[in-house]
Amino acid sequence: MKIVMISDSYYPYISGVTRAVSTLKDTLLRMGHSVSLYCPAYPQAEQEEGVTRLPSLRSPTNATYYVALPPFFGLRRAIAGTRPDVIHIHSPFNLSKAGYSIGRRLGIPVVMTYHTMYNLYSHYVPVAGKRFSQTVERMAFRVAKAVDAVVTPSSVLADYLRSHGIETPLFPIPNGIPVESFQGGDRNYARERYGIPKDLPVIVSCGRLGIEKNIEVLLRAFAAVRAKRDAAILLVGDGPLREHLRNLSVSLGVGDRTFFTGSVPPDVMPHMYASADLFMFASLTDTQGLVLVEAKAAGLPAVAVGALGVKDMVKDGEDGFLCANDPDDLAGRAVYLLENPQVLSRMQEKARENAMAFSREAAAAKILKCYESVIRR
Repeated sequence: MKIVMISDSYYPYISGVTRAVSTLKDTLLRMGHSVSLYCPAYPQAEQEEGVTRLPSLRSPTNATYYVALPPFFGLRRAIAGTRPDVIHIHSPFNLSKAGYSIGRRLGIPVVMTYHTMYNLYSHYVPVAGKRFSQTVERMAFRVAKAVDAVVTPSSVLADYLRSHGIETPLFPIPNGIPVESFQGGDRNYARERYGIPKDLPVIVSCGRLGIEKNIEVLLRAFAAVRAKRDAAILLVGDGPLREHLRNLSVSLGVGDRTFFTGSVPPDVMPHMYASADLFMFASLTDTQGLVLVEAKAAGLPAVAVGALGVKDMVKDGEDGFLCANDPDDLAGRAVYLLENPQVLSRMQEKARENAMAFSREAAAAKILKCYESVIRR
């Protein structure tokens, strides 16, 4: 099958979306399909076969993110020359929206993955943020209604779209991961890098240090854990709240056991997970929480706030716990696991076992069935 993928977000920018797009692209190629990806240009971006970088400008609200300015007619000529069976867009924005328009003009079916709850990110627009995010969501709904099929990374998001009048065929398909890549990491990596005692339990959490990830609640939960037993926490990721959260960790009395790693390259992530005993996650906006799946593959049970797509990723009481958005609830579950090694070990095994349902091969096979359904139509 010939596939054109279009994404307004791609490496070197690091996010759940960029990881999902890259993993799907690489998996489809490994399966013998032809994949061409169009994405924004970034300074110092590495050349990648099959990836075409288009002119872009740095975002005014996020200095690490670039917005594509697609040359419509040039893009149309390139896609027409490829003669794809399907176009797969990954957002409702500039580049992806152009891809949809081109697909319609050329008579090529278009699939959209609806990755994000756009209405939950108003805090990144300082003026009229809520109104702006609502406008973006309405635009996303219009695109979702116009394409031939919509993929969502969780059933919760599919239900949300249905409740807002999206009648386009919906395919709830969690983003897959290379499960084997997250197994066999170096357990001593983070302990040696950050000077963490070898016998000290380590908790890890991954994600952008922004309001939407709810890190304040996570830090307060960790402080409640520390009140009952010694432990360390790795906060993997970067973002606008880094200094605020560092100061909060100090004021909570856990600054000496809280390690801010900054952004970590994908090839180092398996070592971060392997260095930990437990994964904690407090995000209120994730439509899947890809890091939950990565942690699961590494054998880490999750103690997580049961919001949105997280509820599809954690089997409560089997490979982790779903909690209220409350520091004491999160801390109670974490302490329970750390103080009951047999229960922790059993959940670690279930996490590894359950991660296989989210393999990149399983996800790609479902995506291909989605493609086939729109091609036949």
